[in-house]
Amino acid sequence: MLRLLALSLLLSTGALAPAVAGDLPPEAAELMVPLPLSPTGQPVVGYPDGAPATLPTALSFTADELAKLKAGGFKAGIAMQALDSPWNTLQVEALTKTLKEYGIDVVAVTDAKQSPTAQADHLDGMVAQGVDLIFSVPIDPQGQSETYQRVSKSGVKIVFMDNVAYDMAPGKDYVTVVASDNEQNAVFATDEMIAAMGGSGKVALMTYIQEAYYSIAARVAGFEKSVAAHPGVEVVAREKFTQPREVFDKIIAVLTAHPDLKGVFAVWGDPAMQAIAGAESIGRTDLIVTTNDLGPDSALYVARDQIVAIGAQLPYDLGIAEAQAGAAALLGKEVPPYISLPSLRVKKINLLSALEQVTKQPVPDEIVKACADACF
Repeated sequence: MLRLLALSLLLSTGALAPAVAGDLPPEAAELMVPLPLSPTGQPVVGYPDGAPATLPTALSFTADELAKLKAGGFKAGIAMQALDSPWNTLQVEALTKTLKEYGIDVVAVTDAKQSPTAQADHLDGMVAQGVDLIFSVPIDPQGQSETYQRVSKSGVKIVFMDNVAYDMAPGKDYVTVVASDNEQNAVFATDEMIAAMGGSGKVALMTYIQEAYYSIAARVAGFEKSVAAHPGVEVVAREKFTQPREVFDKIIAVLTAHPDLKGVFAVWGDPAMQAIAGAESIGRTDLIVTTNDLGPDSALYVARDQIVAIGAQLPYDLGIAEAQAGAAALLGKEVPPYISLPSLRVKKINLLSALEQVTKQPVPDEIVKACADACF
């Protein structure tokens, strides 16, 4: 049922237009069908086994409610962990546009550059500006719990993006969390890495140092789940980074210690691209790399056969869902504790359709040319 609902959601938003309107090869068309949602998300207060997943279609507004929003004079802030990738910028774009349609004024958009201290200052600044609503991605959900609880106690409504700060209850301390099905994304990408390796061999994981970051933990869980299902695969390195650029040197060290390494799964696109650059700097152009998150930058790597597969999120659609959740909270409407969007499977054969679905923009000419008629 969730698979049918997810497909209905994407069709209704036009997100699958390239897949249904174009004459796609069967493999590409199948990849464009979203995977079933995982039934639960991050364990939070009141939901020790994870809050139940709900599609964004649960949120809607009457004409009277929209009029009330527009007359409310509401203000919002967006406190991002970073603004260095399409996942971030597309969400901010969708959030800002959708909130404007509701008459909600976005008075601040901040970039913490992965610094919890900077993000705390940004949050305090938004509270001082008198915002009614904050959208935010906690960098260190455990270490920043006190900061977000302070924001909540000030009366500001919080919509979490991707992760929930520790010890906070949905519907009480924050409105909801909106996130992708990160575990499914990682399972798909790791399965594709292993298939490209012939089902066996040595692999490495490149993951973020903040283990409390639930979306990353879910991707690591998906990686481990896939590897456990393939007894011929050996994980020889699990490297952690603070900044993606560190992966360049880390992969060189791993390849030096394990010259027979076949595959790498990186938890998002930037570290994956750094892994490729590091490997190529020492002559390793045969490394099989997969990752999560699709944007024009990582798409070019797929087109050039440097990234085999991506389990992609739908960041623009996430931004719309976040705006809807925040607006509903301002109206006093009940909001589900966890709103999730399904995974999008991406390989070279469906790259053009997938990238359009993710970015809502025409595919750049550079990527089309790099595909050499092998992408649809």
